[in-house]
Amino acid sequence: MMNKKLSPEDAFYENLTLGLIRTLSNVPRVCNVTLERRQPLNACQVVNWEQRHCVYLPEDMKKFYLSSDGFILNWSYQYAPNDIRRVGHIHFPHLLQVTLLRENIETTSSHSSNSTALPNSNSDVVGATGSSQSHNPAPIATGKDKWGNATPIITAKSKIFEINNVNEVAKVCMLYESTSSNNPKFYLLELSTLSWQFLADTFSEYLRMAIAHLGLPYWELCFSTCGLPSWTEQLFLLLAPHLLEEHEPRRGRVLNPACEHPYNIIDPNIFRGKPKSVAKATASSTKQNHNK
Repeated sequence: MMNKKLSPEDAFYENLTLGLIRTLSNVPRVCNVTLERRQPLNACQVVNWEQRHCVYLPEDMKKFYLSSDGFILNWSYQYAPNDIRRVGHIHFPHLLQVTLLRENIETTSSHSSNSTALPNSNSDVVGATGSSQSHNPAPIATGKDKWGNATPIITAKSKIFEINNVNEVAKVCMLYESTSSNNPKFYLLELSTLSWQFLADTFSEYLRMAIAHLGLPYWELCFSTCGLPSWTEQLFLLLAPHLLEEHEPRRGRVLNPACEHPYNIIDPNIFRGKPKSVAKATASSTKQNHNK
């Protein structure tokens, strides 16, 4: 039987998610795989966000939002004939929801091996204006996280944006060590210890990690010191036990890239925009809504 030809829009999301939807649909007991599709932002909306926060989005993240203003992928697991629960979840927020970290997080002790000082709430890192009003704090010596990666050095010129909240125990953060940089990195901030765990060098890599973990619940906690909740760990053991191995190759790639481990790579060209037919339909829909 021949495969059904994908529409241009279906092909776009198939490439964006590296075929994850099709993969999940073939996994026993996995069902109700859904993807919330969103309209792309225009260049003016992206520039407005950058101007509001006085930083530049990295190029791959900018192209992503010019193609789709985030997305949500959900899937369910059938534990028993009459027991189906939604567990899988990948969430990339609307760009407007990517906001500066608001919590009043006190400065952590400088002698902690895997903690880095966070300014208090009146610093521009957690403020909305981007202007520094602090008294030139001395940089704190960086430590190492659980995986041996250097933890970030945070000063008054740093900016931290919240991307996702992970089970109220940690937050995925996009961290600019300086506002002059357009190369932020992605970290997991553990709220109980205020320690940082490195996740990814780039937005594309973080997106790829979410897909590699199948959207399994709280997958980011694989990289935390607190670990996964027991029920989540059981799902990992059922669907992707290799991701829990201590020397899992994908983790090795993050720490020490090795050519012998092949991985799917997101082509930045897919972020250049949806097919013209999709863009026209989106523009027509927007115009009709405006005229109502």
